[in-house]
Amino acid sequence: MYLAYKSHTMRSLNSRFYVLFLFVTLSSTLLRAQSTTHKYSDTEMRKNPVWIKMMNDPTANYFETIKAFREFWKERVLPKEAIESGADQFEIEVGLVEKAEAEKEREREREEGMTDKKREESNFYAAEVRAFKGWMQDVKPWVRSDGSIVSQAEREAILKKQANELKTIEQQQK
Repeated sequence: MYLAYKSHTMRSLNSRFYVLFLFVTLSSTLLRAQSTTHKYSDTEMRKNPVWIKMMNDPTANYFETIKAFREFWKERVLPKEAIESGADQFEIEVGLVEKAEAEKEREREREEGMTDKKREESNFYAAEVRAFKGWMQDVKPWVRSDGSIVSQAEREAILKKQANELKTIEQQQK
């Protein structure tokens, strides 16, 4: 009788272990699939402007988006802004230039490398580049160390909490 009970208990534990193992395996597979949804190869980043899609995706990784932008523009010439002077902080920040170059050197490189086709392509993406610069400024304070971006709802909750704390401090000082 004892052996039958022990055997039944062992089968029950084995089936529970199997179900738990299956659950953990499926969960990790789903999480891995979700984390790789935004993965693009370096070749794809160089050929296609995936940075535009990534910039407009609230779940995209900030660092991957910057990398996609850098890879796309590595062999292209950024569109010139109307009021542009010298290598600006943006180009340094995204890694297109190591340090600020002299204006004459940048202009010479720009003119040498600009065929009509390249100039046309550069101008085609001018609005997206401006949007990307704005996106970087807007999102940068909300980037976590892993590159994920704080959602809009979380931002609003943080700002609301800070406003309430400020009100409390002001009331205490009166």
